[in-house]
Amino acid sequence: MATLAKNIRGLNAAQVVSKVRFIEERMKNNPAYPEPTPTLGDIATAREALEAAITAAKDGGRTATAIRRARQRELILLLNQLGGYVSSIAEGNALAILSSGFEVKRTGRPTGELEPTRDLRAMISAFKGRVDLRWDPAKDAIAYHIYFSRNEPTDDTSWELAGVSTKASFKVTGLESARTYWFRVAAIGTTGMGPLGEVAHSLVR
Repeated sequence: MATLAKNIRGLNAAQVVSKVRFIEERMKNNPAYPEPTPTLGDIATAREALEAAITAAKDGGRTATAIRRARQRELILLLNQLGGYVSSIAEGNALAILSSGFEVKRTGRPTGELEPTRDLRAMISAFKGRVDLRWDPAKDAIAYHIYFSRNEPTDDTSWELAGVSTKASFKVTGLESARTYWFRVAAIGTTGMGPLGEVAHSLVR
């Protein structure tokens, strides 16, 4: 039985916003979760408030920084409540949890733990702003998390979640043209997320 993992601890405000945006996208019109609690509207309002607070706090003012922290706490509280709702509906089904945008908690290091994904290929697409990814299927994987970075891959803080795929391929869209991006993939199994695989990069059309 799979357990939902929020994986919020240690994230800065911008990373929390990125994570919540992804969950909003995955939850929107998701037939598995017809009546999210709190509503996606409430989540979006709190996320937008945090985004505004992040912008206001860029000058480093104490009051603005305190407001940003308060908005971040409020958004995380709503995210925790949403995670509870997803858990109650998913009832331990890993794929159902992953379909919501949340992650699955790892449960130790059992025999046969997922290995890093291999032979990741990043290919320029015929479409502007898109890169097509393919990799070798990982044994026992039920889905994959795809990450991208706009900066050198040695900067661990620069990686962002691009999406989730149940196949060994993914189309990353909305990228900036004439710019190089780096990509990594991690397999998801019944025991949680495996280690990140090798890095691939591509110029975007």
